[in-house]
Amino acid sequence: MAIEFENSYKWIKQRILYNGIKAHRAGFKHLWVVYPFRNEPLRNGWVSNYLKELGMNLEIVSPEEIEERVRKFLESL
Repeated sequence: MAIEFENSYKWIKQRILYNGIKAHRAGFKHLWVVYPFRNEPLRNGWVSNYLKELGMNLEIVSPEEIEERVRKFLESL
């Protein structure tokens, strides 16, 4: 799993696309993007659809929930 932290609206779709392709090339199947803003198009737009075609699982995670999500992920291993 790859985790990226983003803290800006500017070029966010392009940055998530870049992060997803970078993670895919490195052999990761899961990408969590920690993003503090509520922006639904990031979850269901062309970027997430393209990453799905690559076989990537993209999740947008808020900073408030990242600690709990990582803990649960590690417990599941």
